Amino acid sequence: QPLPDHGYTHWWKMFNARQLLALTQIFKKFHLKDNYSWNIYEFVLGAFQQYLRNQNMFSFWNPQRDTPEPLFSNNNYHPKTTMIENCVFPGLGRSNWETCSRSILEGKEWREFPWELVTNSLLNSRNHTTIHHTFLIEDLSGKSEKVFCQDLLTHQGSRLICGSSTTIEQIEPLSLDLVVTDPPFGGLLHYAELSDFFYVWLRLVLKDKYPDYFSAEYTPKALECIASKARHEDPDAFYQRLLTQCWTESHRILKDGGILAFTFHHSEDEPWVNVLESLFEAGFYLIATYPIRSDETKGEGEFGSKKIEYDIIHVCRKRTEDPKPISWGKMRREVLRAVRQLQDILQLHEKAGLPQADIQVIKRGKALEYYSQHYGQVYVDDEVVLSVKEALIGINQLLDEESGEGSDLPPVNAEPSTRQFLRIFNGQSELPRDQMQKYLRGTGLSPQEFKDRGWCTEKAKVFYLTDPLEVAQNWKGRQRQKLTSDYEQAVFLIGACYANSGINVNDTLKNANFKPHRALGDLLNWFSRHGATSAMRQAAEIALKLLRTWEREHQATQSEQLSIFQEE
Repeated sequence: QPLPDHGYTHWWKMFNARQLLALTQIFKKFHLKDNYSWNIYEFVLGAFQQYLRNQNMFSFWNPQRDTPEPLFSNNNYHPKTTMIENCVFPGLGRSNWETCSRSILEGKEWREFPWELVTNSLLNSRNHTTIHHTFLIEDLSGKSEKVFCQDLLTHQGSRLICGSSTTIEQIEPLSLDLVVTDPPFGGLLHYAELSDFFYVWLRLVLKDKYPDYFSAEYTPKALECIASKARHEDPDAFYQRLLTQCWTESHRILKDGGILAFTFHHSEDEPWVNVLESLFEAGFYLIATYPIRSDETKGEGEFGSKKIEYDIIHVCRKRTEDPKPISWGKMRREVLRAVRQLQDILQLHEKAGLPQADIQVIKRGKALEYYSQHYGQVYVDDEVVLSVKEALIGINQLLDEESGEGSDLPPVNAEPSTRQFLRIFNGQSELPRDQMQKYLRGTGLSPQEFKDRGWCTEKAKVFYLTDPLEVAQNWKGRQRQKLTSDYEQAVFLIGACYANSGINVNDTLKNANFKPHRALGDLLNWFSRHGATSAMRQAAEIALKLLRTWEREHQATQSEQLSIFQEE
């Protein structure tokens, strides 16, 4: 008989009648509560969850591996073209009831005799001087072996809490030595929706035992820490706000000398910015980063997910004193010095097989350590603080240039976005869209950001540099106090020095509201050699001469500015 429509009709799309019959017959056993303890029932539910992944209409055949694959091998509910119906109770094969139940018994055995996987190459290298070396090689096969740790697991003193990590009232302040977490991947994974697949089954058994957690028909989603366009008007802001609350709560319960450790990686830069900003705002700073091969890929990208090859372990400490101000120029030199000190060690690891991607992650992690120690106090100009996003852009540029890019690059004291833009439009006024996207890949910037700033326009899949004269004309009559970007200042002065601009450059320089950026002179000098047109180069020379004259007349004012720039 068909099921009555009580909200379960969608089950028929996910399970056929034969699968529902098999699953419900197994599920009936969980209601015989007088035969076994609750510990046994909950233990076996772990096997039932794995069985669910294979007994549904989303399981599919993997022709590359010539084997069935379960639901959630990708993180979505998208039906597969190679969908199959798995056997119900086969004696052989993958993901039948026997193999699913065997896995929980193996887990119980591992708890009593824990082991870790160690590569055979490491075992051989550690034993090459022993008399057992020959016998060890003969006994090894494959890439790794189980090594028993003799480190038994106990539950003594442990406590399981189900709740929001934004508020953990059960834990006293300054009481923990270590917090380990794995923050959500922004908009990459919708965890609550994925867990509903298991939840709607489990609640049938557990709702009476745990009414506080399993009484609702579906998992709670209102305060799930993800960036969902379907739920929030500004998903990134919501995601970052909840992350900050989680980090702040971790800060509260950690001892002053405690450690926060978490893994995170994302193929896009915006989630990185959200995570790092919220982390630093909560009062933490990075002390180390370690790349590791991730356990699996997070999808193929076809359904909105991205493939991730590496996870990064971040190790953090609580900030116990206010960060000290530092100029971006000085930090850039310190980061470069630290990266070069790592170079010899990294080359040895590269010869031993460490991928180049891992090497870049290690270098970027070292750079972020320096930045996190001075977060909120890294200045690119007297009143311009380097944001997390700009720091990531600048670090990516630094590592890119350190790997061997050409000479005569834009001034290093310019803001990172400005440097990136000038590296793209170096001596040219237009660029095809595919070339622009190629140049920006992996930098943390997008073409749209430059368009929004008015630095370039796009027409017929070609980006055109905004003419300096047009920039100068747009600033006519506007307050010079708002002219703070180093690029816009430079292009404005260049445009104003065009013969037909109608703008007096000296009037702007003498304006009390106009504060020349520290990189302005170097940018004008760079434009005088790399401007896209001869008119632009000539105007840049004129603007540079006028600026130098103004600087000589205002040396006293210059000396009163932030002392952190004196060494520049």
